[in-house]
Amino acid sequence: MKFSFTLFLFLVHFVSFGQIKYNTKPKVDTEVKLLYDEAEKCIKIPGKDCKYLFLKAIEFGKKHKVSYMDYLYFQLGFYFDVRSQYDSAQYYNKKAYELVNKKDPNSAYLIILNSMGANYFRSGDYDNAASYMLLTVKELETQDNPLALVYAYNNLATVLGINENDEEAIKYYKKGYNILEKIKDTTIIANLASNTAIYVKKTNNFPEARKWALKAIQLAEQHHNPSAFSYGNYIMGTTEKDLDKSLSYIKKAVDKAREFQYLSILGDALDIYGTKLSEKGRHEEAKRSIEEAIKIHLKSGYNTGLYSAYANAGIIYYNASDYKTSSEYYKKFKELYDKILPEENKKRINDLNTKYKTEKKEKTIAEQELKIQKQRSNLLYAILGSALFITMLGGIFIYNRKAQQLKLKRLQQEKENAILNSFILGEERERGRISHELHDGVAAMIGAAKMSLESIPHLSPEKQLAQLAKVTGILENTHADVRHIAHNLFPTVLEKEGLVKATEQFASELNETKLINVKVTDKDSKAQKLSQQLQLMLFRVIQELVNNIIKHAQAQHAVITFSNHPNGLQIDVLDDGIGYEESTGSGGQGLYSITQRIKSIGGEFKIITTGDKGSQATTTIPVADKN
Repeated sequence: MKFSFTLFLFLVHFVSFGQIKYNTKPKVDTEVKLLYDEAEKCIKIPGKDCKYLFLKAIEFGKKHKVSYMDYLYFQLGFYFDVRSQYDSAQYYNKKAYELVNKKDPNSAYLIILNSMGANYFRSGDYDNAASYMLLTVKELETQDNPLALVYAYNNLATVLGINENDEEAIKYYKKGYNILEKIKDTTIIANLASNTAIYVKKTNNFPEARKWALKAIQLAEQHHNPSAFSYGNYIMGTTEKDLDKSLSYIKKAVDKAREFQYLSILGDALDIYGTKLSEKGRHEEAKRSIEEAIKIHLKSGYNTGLYSAYANAGIIYYNASDYKTSSEYYKKFKELYDKILPEENKKRINDLNTKYKTEKKEKTIAEQELKIQKQRSNLLYAILGSALFITMLGGIFIYNRKAQQLKLKRLQQEKENAILNSFILGEERERGRISHELHDGVAAMIGAAKMSLESIPHLSPEKQLAQLAKVTGILENTHADVRHIAHNLFPTVLEKEGLVKATEQFASELNETKLINVKVTDKDSKAQKLSQQLQLMLFRVIQELVNNIIKHAQAQHAVITFSNHPNGLQIDVLDDGIGYEESTGSGGQGLYSITQRIKSIGGEFKIITTGDKGSQATTTIPVADKN
């Protein structure tokens, strides 16, 4: 089973919400300007407490009753924002907002709106962020400052997009794009084109998304904008159905990001590039790509990208059949995810883990009960043996008669127990297989999808779309796996078209894996005339035999033949492997289970080595009426 767990980057150019250079700062007194010049130098020193300078400016303003008190409180809020103390920043921004005099041309109204929007955005309150950005836009739309308006449109569109309002986001990106075209300014026009492409893709309008992506690439080449060039090629790659073309586009994104050392873009692009290479079967290249992505994320401390890369590394190594390394990366993924996941989500994952452990304990209990049942059977044999011994003392005649009766009963009991044990063994093997497929396949992918969905509110804007695309891919693979498991429990084709057609489909699926080439021949056996229950049992026998060939025989070819037998139906499974020796235990319990199952319905099963190479397993089943 090969699948991909690919993150789609939330590649949106987001202009700093702070003091956009196209917004004019209020005029202040010389004393305040000197304090702010000193504060600007102080802020650049990590960890240094500089708020006393801003408090001095506020004290000066109160003392001299200046008209720009809103700006003084904004500056203190801005300081806390720089120091990542967002609650304090929001408190002083609100204070500044309350002091705003919109009629005063020296008011700091616009930059306060921007700052409040930024604070709400960083705290995850995207609704309030959108409200303040919308106020900024409305205010700028009444002024003659087109570049400031374009930047505001871009920021508002980004917040709207995070709020899942894709159509409105697209509208504002296009508004900004049209203004830049009109005034012939190329500052961020390529960025706006790529942003538009991203959100159009979210609406599943791939042709329109590709149109904007191509426009972003063209503008980026004209105006030397490498980031927009990378983003444009990325969108082209993720919307391209042809895997080779998709790889080509994403490779361009990788190369451009590498050339200009845009490490955040490069790490994520390499991550996706690796998954695409894995889908193509270029496993060694895929490994190198994902390993480089991991190194970049580790160096930059970008944990969101890192745990995504760990998850994809697990999948890439799994697809390359390196299950040990795959397991190690999934472990790293879980450890890192546990560190950054909210406590509530951790509890949900722990609940899943507890459920799994409980199921494991229940299985152990069931196996212990089976062991006790066997011990009781042995005790019953001992009792029967004692009864037989006592009966012998009763006399020759009575002994002979009773002995024959007990012997018959004992043989029948042994036969029934052997058959019962065979069926129990078969059921346990089947349950084990289903448990393995559900746990290692379906459960793992559902868990991954769940974790991906729960992580969305905590991701940066650049990552949320990626998560959604990845979850879609995971669920599609999970759906296919569940259908595959259901098909194995009772193949639909067996129910509708019979044993021979079901075997042909089984052979076709095996042939696609290139593990072995299986040919099915039907010599007018009329196997489909058998009861569905009997056909299902024979289908399981054939599956077991072919699986044993793959595991033990080192064969390249196998032939399954259905034919008539004097007593009914004959099924031959022939391979060109190394042959079968009973002493080696090849097949072991599986062959014993097959033998007992066939005997239980009055049939016969035997397996022999054919000549110098290969083996032939023959099953004959009595059929009352072949017609």
